[in-house]
Amino acid sequence: MRTIDSAELEKVAEACRQGLLSLACVKGSTFSGFPSGACGVAADIVGRIVWETLQWEGQYVCGCHHPQLESEVSHAWFEVGEFIIDITYDQFHGTGLTGWIFERGAGWHAQFPSQKRRDGFCSPSQWPAYPYDGYKAALEEAKRAGLSRKTDCPV
Repeated sequence: MRTIDSAELEKVAEACRQGLLSLACVKGSTFSGFPSGACGVAADIVGRIVWETLQWEGQYVCGCHHPQLESEVSHAWFEVGEFIIDITYDQFHGTGLTGWIFERGAGWHAQFPSQKRRDGFCSPSQWPAYPYDGYKAALEEAKRAGLSRKTDCPV
C-alpha cells in the first residue's frame, strides 16, 4: 500500500480551497459566502478531488457538540489515513489551527465528542442538486497545481 503523503494532500486542499473561494461572491452558488456554512459540501468535494487525483479513499466526518461552539453548530471535514483535511475551519474563531492538513486524534477536531462518519464522498447521482460549480472550480485549481485527474467520479 502506498504511503499517504501530506504534501500531496496539502496541494489538493489548497486547490480546493482556492477553487471554492473563487465562488464566495457568486450569487446563487452554494459557495456564496465561503467558507461560512459550506463545510459539508466542501468536505465532499475535497474527498472527490482526493480520489480523482491521488486515488486515496477517505471518510467524510461531521462533528457535533464542540465545547467552543454553540450547541447546535456542527462542522464537517474529510479524513484520509491519519490526516484531516479541513478547508473551512476558519469560519470559526479561536481554533488555533493554521494550514489545511492536520493529524487525526489531537487538537480542535478531536474536541468534537460526537462524530458521525461515512466512507467516501457523495457522487453526483446521490445529490438532488450537485454543486457542479464548486467541483469544477476545485478541479481547475487542482489542474493548475499539477494534479492530474486519474479517474472519473462514480455516478
